[in-house]
Amino acid sequence: MPQVTRDIPLLETWSGTSVPMHHGNQMSGKTSQTARPRGVGRPPHKKARKRSIIAFEMIRLDRASVEPLHQHLYRQIRQELETGSFSNGSWRLPSSRLLATDLGISRFTVKLAFSKLHAEGYLRSEVGSGTFAADPLPETLLRVGKPNGRPEVERPPRISERVRKIPDRRTGKQFDIGIDGGPRATLVPGVPAVDEFPIAVWERLRAEVLAQKGAHLLRYASSHGDADLRKAIAAYVCDFRGARCHPDQIVVVAAMQQAMLISAMALIDPGDTAWIEDPGFHQALRTFIFAGATVVPRPIDPEGIVIGRSFSQPAPKIIFVTPSHQFPLGITMSLARRRALIDFARARDAFIFEDDYNSEFRFNGPPLPCLQGLDNAGRVIYAGTMSKILYPSLRLGYLLVPEQLVDSIIKIRAVLDQHSSAIDQATLARFLTEGFFLSHIKRMRQLYSERRDFFIEEFNQLLGDHFELQIPEAGLHFVAWLRRGADFPFIRDIAAEVGIKPLSFFCIQAKPPPALLFGFASWTKAQIRESLLKLASALVRKNGRVRGRAFLNPSTRQVSSWRPGAATQTRA
Repeated sequence: MPQVTRDIPLLETWSGTSVPMHHGNQMSGKTSQTARPRGVGRPPHKKARKRSIIAFEMIRLDRASVEPLHQHLYRQIRQELETGSFSNGSWRLPSSRLLATDLGISRFTVKLAFSKLHAEGYLRSEVGSGTFAADPLPETLLRVGKPNGRPEVERPPRISERVRKIPDRRTGKQFDIGIDGGPRATLVPGVPAVDEFPIAVWERLRAEVLAQKGAHLLRYASSHGDADLRKAIAAYVCDFRGARCHPDQIVVVAAMQQAMLISAMALIDPGDTAWIEDPGFHQALRTFIFAGATVVPRPIDPEGIVIGRSFSQPAPKIIFVTPSHQFPLGITMSLARRRALIDFARARDAFIFEDDYNSEFRFNGPPLPCLQGLDNAGRVIYAGTMSKILYPSLRLGYLLVPEQLVDSIIKIRAVLDQHSSAIDQATLARFLTEGFFLSHIKRMRQLYSERRDFFIEEFNQLLGDHFELQIPEAGLHFVAWLRRGADFPFIRDIAAEVGIKPLSFFCIQAKPPPALLFGFASWTKAQIRESLLKLASALVRKNGRVRGRAFLNPSTRQVSSWRPGAATQTRA
């Protein structure tokens, strides 16, 4: 359909002289009557101000566009006002009836556009006179003028020692990509299957809580967390994780990293000691260093973190552990080690930070109770996150805090960022209380179990001659140990292309043999097979051998004898 283009007559004045007027009528050759302001024959006391009608010469309405006509008209009038010179406030717009006739559209459409322009401050109305361009326009109050001249070259800023110590080598554009490696990466550990999240249910609950609570959710919220959400979380961890608490002990935070930072800031003064697992969660290392702690890596043995130490060494103020599924080795801390760790913390006046990530996803046997449920001395800070269960960008988690620390934790949360989104908290509370959370966990556990079994089968078929796959009881990733260390440099470079990290990335002092971490939860069976084939094909080209199990004669396999806690692999 052709575009509609109309020119609006430019000038209409009243200043005591005759001016030809032609709003769509043919000129008759006669002089029009003098246009006077209201007040009958008497001249006005003040000199009449000249008024001009704006000609929107560039307005073109494309009726084939998917954009509504009133929005299209609003946008083009706004652009004309922004680019024109209408600063003296005397420029009048044509009437809605005249503009509608000239453009061949309904008057209602014009009024909708005018109404939006009025609301945003582009137009003003004078009773009996019409509608005028605002003076000043909104952009005048929003847009800062650009300074003249070239900026002075300054020396590099002095960055704080706190930031320089963070073990993070990323720079520039590398920060534009999320920790899952971006859309090209696959087999990244720790990423849930976000395409399986029930978006429709979530959006329905979100709409309902907004309709019910309205503007209340748009105000500043409690730094403690939404009361309904805290109650729902307390019920969940007590019923399904064996915790012992009441809702006032729950503090809602922005996922696990903020939970670690708040806990560290509550307990650690600069230079105080923090224990973390080695190998362990790299974000824990970054967080405790940022908080000013002296980080002491502790080795892992088959039962979990190794506690033994000399009493002459400084006692830790906080101990970071992942007992349900140690990251990255996948070990479940034994019950005996759990009790010993709690006894040690009580004796040394330390606190244990229990990161209970992925505890919901066990595939063999019932889960052990969380450390917090075994603690009778108030020494365990329990932390959970919804990002690994629902979707990472939700950025909601929680702390279950000993009563004597609750006020301090809330104060720090208030300083950092006040609170998480009140709308998301209210929606999550409904998601929990109405049973959708548990249903989602059950469905995802079944899906992950199927993908896990498929990964094991495909991996052993395609790469079994190069790796020994360690199969844990829980979690969403595997550790694959290389059978021949000489292959590691080449395999590491190929693996990096699909987001696979070496085990050494998560080590501080531990020196395990070469191994890689493979995630499987977020990827379909086709994606899993494609990524494993890419790695297997690269190994075929490297070794000049045929594909499959002919890579290496089984009789020549060299299986690593290293296991967590091997003394020869950990520095003193």
